Amino acid sequence: MRRLFFAFLCLVAIPAAADIIDAFKDVWPVTDKAMLKSLNGTWLLKVTEGIADDKTVPKADATWSETPVPGCWEPYGFSKPKYDYPDSLTGYYRTTFTVPQSWKGQQVYIRLDGVLRGYDLWLNDQYVGTWESGYNTCLFNLTPYLHKKGEQQLAMRVYSRFKGYEFDCFDDWATMGIFRDVTLMAVPLTHLSNLTVTTRIDGTVTVSPEIANATKHTTVSYELLDAEGHIVSTGNKIHSPHLWTAETPYLYTLRLSVKEKGKTLQTFTHKIGIREITIEGNILKVNGQPIKLRGVNAHSTDPQTVKVISDSLTLKDMHLMKEASVNYMRLSHYPREPRFYELADSLGFYLVNEIPFGFGDKHLSNRSYQDILKKRALATIQRDKLHPSIIVWSVGNENPLPQTCVEIGDYVSALDPSRPYCFPQVGSYFRRFWESKGLKPSENEPSPFPSAAPIYAPHYPTTGQIADFYQHLDRPVIFTEYCHTLGISFEDHDRQWEIIERTPGIAGGSVWEWADQGMPFTEPLKDRYGYEERVFTSQNGGFEMSGNKGTDGLLYADRTPLPNYYELQRNYAHAFVSDITDGVLHIVNRYDFLNLKNNVTFHWTLTNNRDTIMQDAFSPDCKPHSSTLYTLNPPKQDGLSLLHINIEDIQGHTFLRQSFVLNKPPLLPDINTPAVLPIQEGPMVRVGRKPTMAERLKINNQRIEEYLQPLTNPYVKAQLQSTQEGTATIVNYTLTPDTTDTFLSELGIAYLLDKRFDRVQWIGYGPFASYPGRQKANRYGIWAKQTGDLYFEGNRMGVDVALISDKDGNGLLVTGDSLNINFEQTDRGIVMTVNAAVSGQGPKFARTAFPVISKTVGTVSGKFRLYPINGNNIPQAVSRLFMPAQDIPAPFHPFETQYDTYLMRYNDIRK
Repeated sequence: MRRLFFAFLCLVAIPAAADIIDAFKDVWPVTDKAMLKSLNGTWLLKVTEGIADDKTVPKADATWSETPVPGCWEPYGFSKPKYDYPDSLTGYYRTTFTVPQSWKGQQVYIRLDGVLRGYDLWLNDQYVGTWESGYNTCLFNLTPYLHKKGEQQLAMRVYSRFKGYEFDCFDDWATMGIFRDVTLMAVPLTHLSNLTVTTRIDGTVTVSPEIANATKHTTVSYELLDAEGHIVSTGNKIHSPHLWTAETPYLYTLRLSVKEKGKTLQTFTHKIGIREITIEGNILKVNGQPIKLRGVNAHSTDPQTVKVISDSLTLKDMHLMKEASVNYMRLSHYPREPRFYELADSLGFYLVNEIPFGFGDKHLSNRSYQDILKKRALATIQRDKLHPSIIVWSVGNENPLPQTCVEIGDYVSALDPSRPYCFPQVGSYFRRFWESKGLKPSENEPSPFPSAAPIYAPHYPTTGQIADFYQHLDRPVIFTEYCHTLGISFEDHDRQWEIIERTPGIAGGSVWEWADQGMPFTEPLKDRYGYEERVFTSQNGGFEMSGNKGTDGLLYADRTPLPNYYELQRNYAHAFVSDITDGVLHIVNRYDFLNLKNNVTFHWTLTNNRDTIMQDAFSPDCKPHSSTLYTLNPPKQDGLSLLHINIEDIQGHTFLRQSFVLNKPPLLPDINTPAVLPIQEGPMVRVGRKPTMAERLKINNQRIEEYLQPLTNPYVKAQLQSTQEGTATIVNYTLTPDTTDTFLSELGIAYLLDKRFDRVQWIGYGPFASYPGRQKANRYGIWAKQTGDLYFEGNRMGVDVALISDKDGNGLLVTGDSLNINFEQTDRGIVMTVNAAVSGQGPKFARTAFPVISKTVGTVSGKFRLYPINGNNIPQAVSRLFMPAQDIPAPFHPFETQYDTYLMRYNDIRK
């Protein structure tokens, strides 16, 4: 093809062609809807074992089945779910289509946005081509193979194994099938074949198109329209431009026309953002401003359709991210579907877009694989380079860095010099560059790391390493994976983030990971009790995560938040109240570009006991990276007085909820309602808890399985004294563990309560369970939950009063001074424990930094009071603080049973 290059309507030299296969095959994707036709729908499919080497696709017969396209094989029974690596399989597809009459004289291409894994393509029994990079888009010219009219027969052979197939394998389900859109598109013989757009913050917009089959009469013109649709430029300059950032995602529309002798042959439109990515020293900047990347890793996953992701799910994810102040995603470990980037551009997210090469480490030093990696790099950058949301290219994932990989980085930089790139590295690999030479990181010393990589991207630093090793590097640092969640374990994120926040050279990081990787399964639920690694959404099935391999999301696979999500929300908050003194709020603004004024609203409510006294809202004047004071002066109250603050951005996302205690008198005077304490068994000594997934990996052989022990037991010497004061039972206790290495997890005095009790109310920190290293999500207040609620179980910190009751209000009142109280459901009722010691839940790969181990605990003691409560005669002191039991909201119960908050039978945990 003859090809000409245009910049600002001026003919210049043709650039050198790529030395490897271009997935776009000399044509640029079409945006004119009249020139597009979707082939999504119902196709025929047959799957066989092994890798067939057919040169044709067999004819369809009764052994073939209908299947949706896009659609993965696994949910429809064509193959069994596999994690990491796929089985050896071949699938044959067939469908038919007709070419619109209006396309006569046009070149007809097919665009396949994602096929797992490799595939051959035939049209009308003629071989068209092959593509072997499942997450990259590829276009094929169908024109030479089309019948002149009538029905066209399209066939595909999709296979799971080929040279370099491991590069499409990750810590993820190894699914198969046509999982993204399939589209026909028509272009004239002279058409747009490539397009590069670069922008500067002074408003310079450089539009550089390439035109295939151009003549001396071919011209290209373009115009830029603002968000209201007004033309603001027909040249290379926008005056007083609106700059794109994740906080201000302003988009212009580029409208480009290809003409021949003045006649329009083709039009192309695309949303662009004006922004610049720069690095100064070790600081990453957007539009000249240092930024912090509050990030998550984001696999594409849906618990029903697996890799087929709808717009509605993407929007749900993005809105949940906005509500957690997440401004950045690392797209692990492959490019996403095209629509994803359009939404990220418009809603405002920074993206690290990843060139897909995953597990194939053994191939990286083999030169015969070099073109495979370059093909993937070219396909990724070509398709996505116009999106302002992409600020960094990521090259591979946690692989070593032989010279071949370094060269891929150079290739990426040559393809797109407007963005930096990084090599995501295992932390020990990364640090070894210095340690092997006996060096310590320094901004003033030459780095032993490959010089071309502008950004360091090490994984899983410890809190100590973030505070020490990573403080003085010579380039920006993005922890492209850090603080690995696993089930409900999410320890130390608060400390890690605060160090990142105050370290200029650390641009940010992305938590592993956003959502669980769920795969649907169908199976009857046999028992609600006992350890469970799957999530039953009904009595007949739900979604599984391949043991604990895919259970590391901040959200369950169906996007129900785990408590970890709310922990992240608090730690990442773009703005918050740090303190209140004498009626004055101390407000912090951690936005990079936005003044809080007219962009963020603080909604406040003053309560006294359970009554709302006042409420209002304000939007303070506070510049980015600054703090300010705001005088509120709420009137003083005699009862439990709390100031509640909900902080909302301009899009209506409430991204933080806080509360502050203004007055806390003695909450309960003497209560005189004679009754018997509603206790089935107890007191007992708690010497552990149900292990989390993370704890099962690291402390399973050091814990006590029957963790509810009698007062006389081999693990803890218990001294307990109960005295009566009116209707109050005053419990004083002293616990002295032995000197073994037993991991106690939790240590306290436990009671099995009346089986009828199914609801709790407490004054303290909530609404979620709290543990050392994971407690920032909670705030002091009055809380209520019923058993069966997803967030019912676990330890609550700072509890001053708790009421456990039945629906009629009959119950047990517990009071004390900032108690730890654990609520645990069993088949025989609620086990309530007043804990004297509580350990953290740990990260995935190590024991908790806050352990409770027998030999190091020493002697602990405490005191609390127990009151029986008669539902027919509830004391006024109780009723003014707690709502009637029948008014407690129904439990939030999205699942029948799930991992890490699974239920146990009482007899299995009681000695």
